[in-house]
Amino acid sequence: MNNHQEHSDELKKLLEGGFQSIDEDIDESTPSLQWFEQLVEDQQVELKARFKRDLTIFLLLACCILTVFSLTLFQMPILFLLLQVAIFVGASIFTGITYTKKVNRT
Repeated sequence: MNNHQEHSDELKKLLEGGFQSIDEDIDESTPSLQWFEQLVEDQQVELKARFKRDLTIFLLLACCILTVFSLTLFQMPILFLLLQVAIFVGASIFTGITYTKKVNRT
């Protein structure tokens, strides 16, 4: 019984020493408020830049699509109708494939 107690005490000392060395290695200091404010400001600047870029791309694509739409509708009505049919068929196929994949996953 006494031997078991000594072994338990020795194990306890080893564990405490190991935990103490781990605690010394870990930096518990929290960053300053200025660091967090700078991080938030940097993230906001990045989000604004990304938003401007995405909005510019969207507007350019919208203008291109409307131009093609207008040209095909007024200059070549047959091409417009063929384009509409092709887009409808493509969207139907895409929706069917997506639905099938979703059903197979569940």
